[in-house]
Amino acid sequence: MTLVEQAAQALAAVEADWNETGVVVLRGVLPEELLAELDAEVRDLAAMDEGPSGPLQHLEGTDSGDVLARSELFADLSEGLGRFVRDDVGSLVEAVCGEPVVLFKEKVNYKHPGGGGFAPHQDARAYRFARGHVSVMVPLDPATRRSGCLWFAQDAQRRLLDADEGGRITDEVASSLDWEPVEVHPGDVVVFDSLAPHRSDTNRADHPRRAMYLTYNSAAEGDFRSRYYADKVAEFSGSDGTFGGERVRISISDDFLGRPPSSESASARRSGPAHTGAAREVASVEALESMFESDMASRLYDEAVTEREHALQAATLAAAEGASGAQVVAALLHDVGHLLLGDLQEIDRPLDSDEHHEGVAAAYLRPLLGAEVADPVALHVAAKRYLCAVEPGYLAGLSPSSRRSLEVQGGPMEPREVAAFESNDRFREAVAVRIWDDRAKVEGAETPDFEHFVPLLRRLAEEHAAKSGA
Repeated sequence: MTLVEQAAQALAAVEADWNETGVVVLRGVLPEELLAELDAEVRDLAAMDEGPSGPLQHLEGTDSGDVLARSELFADLSEGLGRFVRDDVGSLVEAVCGEPVVLFKEKVNYKHPGGGGFAPHQDARAYRFARGHVSVMVPLDPATRRSGCLWFAQDAQRRLLDADEGGRITDEVASSLDWEPVEVHPGDVVVFDSLAPHRSDTNRADHPRRAMYLTYNSAAEGDFRSRYYADKVAEFSGSDGTFGGERVRISISDDFLGRPPSSESASARRSGPAHTGAAREVASVEALESMFESDMASRLYDEAVTEREHALQAATLAAAEGASGAQVVAALLHDVGHLLLGDLQEIDRPLDSDEHHEGVAAAYLRPLLGAEVADPVALHVAAKRYLCAVEPGYLAGLSPSSRRSLEVQGGPMEPREVAAFESNDRFREAVAVRIWDDRAKVEGAETPDFEHFVPLLRRLAEEHAAKSGA
């Protein structure tokens, strides 16, 4: 009997629970052979360095020292993990939901002895883009009360509960709920949707409580995995890796209760290999100068201009229109993610994926230049999709290379996406950068060189450093 057949059989007995609570526990559906393979894969995963060819790794501090708290973004690192995450568990979720799904995100929480738990929360507050998500917990060690198992609470109305500014369910609401522990062992799986309230405690056992958490969304809504991780890396780059210096930041919401790692470990981690290109390396004006002098910057950006020419034309257009210094620099650096990623390709080569260069660029620029520069950069691709939806004739006027990339970037926005985009405080700045971007593709146009903009870059960097206390 296949995993899906076993899961369907187990689901039939608990289907009422799923419809009522959004939580089901399927006992003994994973065979021992598969569990042994997963255990070996996760041990290899935990030993990997973070970097372009490795996972996102998060540390936490415990009384016994700094330990690995979480690994993310690993489904493409091995054939075995990819098959299990996408095919095996993906098919199980499709059986539960009754529709095709795609992988949204994946992680392993290690919860070593003394490892932190999670405050009461709902995943829906942290999982963006899609309207709904379903997660599957796959325990690799026994998850008991002592080792910090999950606790779920039933909410009869199945709605978003009141939360504080960090995304945690408020103490008043949490104390009114009836919490039940869900103790599981290797071979079991727990399926829950993003509205299910849940929490967990510190691991008080003498062994880890490792568990995979695999999250999916309806395939009809689209594939958001790359966008989710680009967005997360960009957001994390603007912080010191903690919430107020008290809790380590491994989630978008402030729900993880683990302590920050030692400054020595954190420093070593920040100076190690970077994920998504150079998104985690320290940005500087000198590094930007070097990038725009590189051979990569001399590659064709589109049919007519190189990446360097494109950047200089965009900044020159912004300056000529009297734009602020931050907008001029955003126009200059809006595509620096391509240089960080090294993803510029031949114009006639089909694109089969989106590397989210805008998120990589924003993650790199935010610590150096602040949100006034980084936010329009982060949104300039969304601005293209927005203009395609709201401006008649805009799509037809795009260059062939921009139309080519639009296909993998999500196409014109839907009405709900338009409304969400317009609610962003910097959407107008992003639209302005987008328009300069579209116009900055003139072969042979005269512009100043990159050095012309360096004094402005230095001034903005100094102002941001003074403002942030860096």
